[in-house]
Amino acid sequence: MRGENYDMLSRDDLKTYKIQPVGDGMIDLICPIENVVAFIDFCSTRSIQIKGFTWWCHVTDKHEPCGMGGPKSIYFDGWFSEIQMDTLISFDTNEDYRNYLMTEWKNSSDYKECYWPAFWLE
Repeated sequence: MRGENYDMLSRDDLKTYKIQPVGDGMIDLICPIENVVAFIDFCSTRSIQIKGFTWWCHVTDKHEPCGMGGPKSIYFDGWFSEIQMDTLISFDTNEDYRNYLMTEWKNSSDYKECYWPAFWLE
């Protein structure tokens, strides 16, 4: 991870929450849905503002990809398939992300269990 925000998160922080960066930097940090609340809380305590997120499908032997290509998972079986999106999903506060991902999204007719958010941080 390179760039001006390198000190925001360490590799150990990413490992703690099983966050998989797709590249270098603070975009496309794929987070398993079961760690979303803890990761958002961590960001909030460190004054890290979430800029937005995109969706990635967690692909396994039992689940076909929903999107395009992507990296092999370093923490879980399978790999990630990038969901084609026109823009980031963005909210005003970290708490808004938490509410959306843990309540609104899970109750949405568009909900897919295989979708994991990939956070973009400021």
